[in-house]
Amino acid sequence: MFNIVDPEKTNRTLPLLRMAFRPFFLFGAVFSIVALALWGGFWLTGMNWAPHGGWLWWHAHEMLFGFVVAIIAGFLLTAVQSWTAQDSIYGWPLAGLFLLWLLPRLLLLFPIEAIEPVLPWLDLAFLPVVACVLGRLVWRVRQFRNLVFIPVLILLTVSNAQMHWAIVQGDGALARQASHSGVFLIVLMMVVLGGRVIPFFTANGTATARAKTNPGVEILSIISVATLALVHLFGFIPLLPTILVAAMFLVAGLSNLLRFLSWRPWITVKVPLLWSLHCAYLFILLGFFLCALGYAGLTLEWFDGFANQYTTLLHSFTLGGMGLLILAMMSRVSLGHTGRPLVISPWISIGFICLCGAYICRIWLPLTWPGSSHYASYSLSIFFWLLGYGLFVVFYLPILCRSSIDGRPG
Repeated sequence: MFNIVDPEKTNRTLPLLRMAFRPFFLFGAVFSIVALALWGGFWLTGMNWAPHGGWLWWHAHEMLFGFVVAIIAGFLLTAVQSWTAQDSIYGWPLAGLFLLWLLPRLLLLFPIEAIEPVLPWLDLAFLPVVACVLGRLVWRVRQFRNLVFIPVLILLTVSNAQMHWAIVQGDGALARQASHSGVFLIVLMMVVLGGRVIPFFTANGTATARAKTNPGVEILSIISVATLALVHLFGFIPLLPTILVAAMFLVAGLSNLLRFLSWRPWITVKVPLLWSLHCAYLFILLGFFLCALGYAGLTLEWFDGFANQYTTLLHSFTLGGMGLLILAMMSRVSLGHTGRPLVISPWISIGFICLCGAYICRIWLPLTWPGSSHYASYSLSIFFWLLGYGLFVVFYLPILCRSSIDGRPG
């Protein structure tokens, strides 16, 4: 990806506001640390105060619609500049968009009764604004291929609205449905983007030929995940036969496994910026297969209790897939768009390993050791997340807050 913005315009702008990835990557990572630390504090100490919606609602909502969507916005509004060769949002408009993201984070954490009726609307405004900025630039050059992200952003807004409506109605089932649909809509976006960038990055990073794609497998891998996202969004999961739901997860897992193997993950083991991407995609695949096993009932005795905890299974997509993929992509994009070589510090490699450790503790510790304490599982996974993302913040703070070293306006 290349920087397109006119240097004369942006060199007068605060470096943090020159491109969308800078504020959203930095403060998105910081927010994830704060959010997970508070979540851990709730589990360990039973805090006697609660954020908007209560701790369970707040944790699910803020990790998806606070942390993850910030990174999505930062990535898409940066990438669209390269896709379209047009200036994306920067400067004071970017600052305004960032504040539109930040203000609901603060108000949801420290709710003020007088503004609670308007708080959902304030929170819901962010993704449509991102979609408008993205869509305007893509439409201007008629890059219809990249319009695929617009309906996903709109559906994520619908999922977010369902979560807020669940609070109004006091409907815990609707809140779970909405959070689960949010998970699969984001997984859909990762599958689409992963199919574009992972083979490209792998070929460049290993000096090998780019993997050949199978159009049928590509279409099936995306449609299968889109189907899962939609049946969750519209609440069809409880209405469908469990064996059919298992089959849907299995098709998604198998089709994405085929494309994953075509990317030759084994050639990336010596390149942290590559193996981390492949490992994150592997966690997504494992999530599909675990959910298929859970719904099919084809489980071993020691798996039964674990399979019944659907929320735990979904952490293979969230903590594993999203957590590691986001950390890897932020690490790479931040280097590339600030004119730095695509070589990370060994400490960032340790950060990637920490996210793998968080995934193992949250998913596989209770799976392989059914008698283990949930407190131990949660605490260890949170600790590894805090360490991994803490390393990113420490090492990338100066990178994201300073001008590009090549003199370009990124």
